[in-house]
Formats: sequence, structure tokens, C-alpha cells
Amino acid sequence: MSDYSLFGDTQIAPNCGKTVKQGGGAEKPFDDQRAPKISLRNVHKSFKGRKVLDDISMDIMPGESHVVIGLSGAGKSVLIKCILGLLRPDSGTILINGEDWFDMSIEERLRRMPCIGVLFQGAALFDSMCVWENVAFVLLQQSMPRVDARKQAEQMLEMVGLPGIGDKMPAELSGGMKKRVGLARAICHRPEIVFYDEPLAGLDPVMSDVITILLKRLHETMNVTSLTIAHNMKLVQAFSDQVSMLYEGKIYAQVSAQELQETKDPLIRQFVEGRAEGPIRFGFESEMSGQPDANDKGEAT
Repeated sequence: MSDYSLFGDTQIAPNCGKTVKQGGGAEKPFDDQRAPKISLRNVHKSFKGRKVLDDISMDIMPGESHVVIGLSGAGKSVLIKCILGLLRPDSGTILINGEDWFDMSIEERLRRMPCIGVLFQGAALFDSMCVWENVAFVLLQQSMPRVDARKQAEQMLEMVGLPGIGDKMPAELSGGMKKRVGLARAICHRPEIVFYDEPLAGLDPVMSDVITILLKRLHETMNVTSLTIAHNMKLVQAFSDQVSMLYEGKIYAQVSAQELQETKDPLIRQFVEGRAEGPIRFGFESEMSGQPDANDKGEAT
């Protein structure tokens, strides 16, 4: 198999397109395994005066599987959108391979985008395209010949356990199949960095386990750097090297998967164990217990 058919069009630059000068003025791809693939420093984002991201700083190293957890509305999806450039932070710096994409022209950013893959929460397949065209979308955008793009797409479909469905339309697929097609699309062009937004959302327990196994296998096989938004604690335990917990707009904790399970921190334990009782308050606990809420000052509601 040729490098072309395996890795896509040569326009898909390695290492997100960044290069460094070497002897004689020639350039080679940036490849510093000691430097973060993704780096955030003091990132802030607000909507209508409400702080969603409040002074967020983190580093994601090459080959790392980093999982972000937190309550619904904690800012996890906003975080991914800021890193992807879909939202501009109010302040702070976001670097991908040492480069600030917000300082680039649209053309420069588009040239670097193929180094990123995204599995959207709802799969987000194109209804008007058949399955293989969805999977090969980036390759086709890079002008790879359709016969080569289809061959690579079918290889990816086989990797996720869906051989022979390339000609089907998304409407013919189950929810679990759509999720796996979305996963095949996210990795088909051999990205360096993959974002997974709630990869188990809407799946039954068996299919959730299938996707978890696939994510782990693909991560190890392709040696990608990944950032995952997740609520499923089984996925977090199986798939993460590092875990960041967002709470009230800040990074409340950044720990390993083992430390997450062993910590005695009451707020983290409440979240990990999925309990209504604990330091995270929702305003109805007093009705459940029959006791006055500690924060209730007798004011009318």
C-alpha cells in the first residue's frame, strides 16, 4: 500500500503544519515530544456576563488521552469549541503545537485543520452522503481520488467493525452504527489530535462498552493525542491518562484516572459516584430530606 493511499493527500501536513528551520535553511516538521500538543493559559470565556471558563490552564502532552469531566453546563463543550477555534476566548492563550491559531489567517488555519479529527456528540453525519463519503470527507476535500478515498474509508469502517456498509445512507443506520461511522470519519485522515465530545451519549450499555474498547484500541494503534468530554465514569477509568474536572468555570482538579478513583475529596466523590447528596447543591435537597436547606435564609422564592 502506498503512503498516499494510507495517509491521504500530501497537503495534509504532519504535526499540524508547523515546521522548524534546520541546516541550509531547509524546513522539517515540528516534532518535540517534550512540548505539549495543546496548551491553554489563563483562558476566559463569558456569555452575557456569566463566566463559563474562568482562568483555565492545562497542558496535553503528545500521545496523552486527556478526559474532561464536570456537571452539565460546566463549560466542557465550550472548552473544546475554543480549542477548535469555533469560539474565540475573551482572553488567554491557546496553542496547538506551539502555535496560536487565532493569530493565523483563515487560509493558514484551514491548512492545519486536517491534523485534527472530531467525533461529535450526535455523530453529525451528512444525510445526503453515503457512509463511505462521510468517512472520507476530509480526504475528498483534499482532492484525493475517489477510488483511493473509498479504499481508505472502507479500511476505517472495517477497523470499527462495520465492513460492507459503505454504500448505505445514514438514515439506514442505528444510533450505535452512526457513532461508529462518526468515529471512522474522525480518524480516517490519520489526524494527530482527536476530540471526542460525549462519545457514549445515547448508547445502550453494550454499545457503550464496544465504543470504549474501540476508542482505547484506536488510541493505542494510531498513537494520537486525544481530548474527550465525558460523563460516563467507566469510559473515564478505561480511557484516560489524565482527568480534569471543571466546576463553576474553573479546573477544580487535574489528576490521573487512578487518583480520581482514590481521592477522598467530597465534591469529586459525589460526582464520580453519581450522588445527589454532597457539596454540589441543586436547590431541591431540602424537599427530599424534609429538612431546611443550610443555604435557605427564609426568603420568599
